[in-house]
Amino acid sequence: MTAKIVLDASSREIDVLIVIDTEFVKNKYPNPSQDPNAPTGIDHAGEFMLCTGSRGPVVGQGTADLKFQANPGDNVSFAATSIYANSDDAVIVYGINYWSGDHVFNTFVPNVVVRRGAAVPDPDTMNGLPAMQVAVNFASFGAKVKAGGTENFYVFFALYVLGADGETQNLFGYFYWDPTIVVS
Repeated sequence: MTAKIVLDASSREIDVLIVIDTEFVKNKYPNPSQDPNAPTGIDHAGEFMLCTGSRGPVVGQGTADLKFQANPGDNVSFAATSIYANSDDAVIVYGINYWSGDHVFNTFVPNVVVRRGAAVPDPDTMNGLPAMQVAVNFASFGAKVKAGGTENFYVFFALYVLGADGETQNLFGYFYWDPTIVVS
């Protein structure tokens, strides 16, 4: 078996998972914007971010604001889910835009990866195993790190809620919050 060598100078993949507490958001903001160009701003109490791949310690793990270490040229991707793993309520990030501070990131773009053999629990077994393999789309927003610094930006997301039919997820509203990311 050959060991994989990772050079410190090589670009890294840094992944940030956003989890939205949709019950908090729905209860605190019951009449959200229906316009994706004018989303409802929310506070930092209902969002949680987890980071992997940082070049050093991550500060603020599990909060709405993160500090992680990256070098120019590193790739940073943000993926999102609801507290229900997008099963009941669903969250779709549709934009990440700079608003103040240093210009740390290049422009974020949406990315979709299709895994044709993604593992999902088998509903016909007691414990879901062995897993079934099905096609699943995984979405994220990514950008290369342009420079070090502190960037304030907006994360825009759409929130969908499960309809009375138990099958259809319907738009509840459009939201944003303003995390701070420090890239040192």
